[in-house]
Amino acid sequence: MTNPSEGGAIVPKLENPYGDTEFDPVRAFLGCLMCCSAERARELLAGMRPTDAGHGVREVVFELAVRVTAAGIAPDPQVLVAEARRRGLLATADRAQSVAMWVFETYQRAPWPEAGWFLRTAVLEAAYRRAVGEHAQRVVHAAATAPVEQLPGLVEPSDELVDLWQRLAADLARWQRDVSSDVIEHRRAA
Repeated sequence: MTNPSEGGAIVPKLENPYGDTEFDPVRAFLGCLMCCSAERARELLAGMRPTDAGHGVREVVFELAVRVTAAGIAPDPQVLVAEARRRGLLATADRAQSVAMWVFETYQRAPWPEAGWFLRTAVLEAAYRRAVGEHAQRVVHAAATAPVEQLPGLVEPSDELVDLWQRLAADLARWQRDVSSDVIEHRRAA
């Protein structure tokens, strides 16, 4: 970076253009959902599973969003925290504060609801990459320890991995169809 006091412009490092923060598609998607109506959230969550979020607080909040949306309620932060409390997930004061802070910070950093489809695809891609990595680790471990006769069956992807790929491929196909130049419309000011 150059120093602005020396007359130069501030230029981000190209290897890390967003600074020291790492893009978290799951958290961005959850934040986006918190800004959506129940109907919009239902559209975005169709076919998604809480396990797509990974483990920990992301999976818990994702499951809460799925549950309240299925009940026809918009998954805003207050509703998610109230549902977590109702389900006994905030048993201690520390747990309640940490989950509530995570939810509200996620909401504060939320992208526009219009980013929902992009973020949904990013969540599925991250989930697929994570699942492929876990599968690869199992294969590597099996290659070193399993009887050789079992190896061909271990190389085959699991039903979960195949399902995740099919859901990601459907979203990617939607992008190929919807992002073509002839679909983009220019709106005139009314």
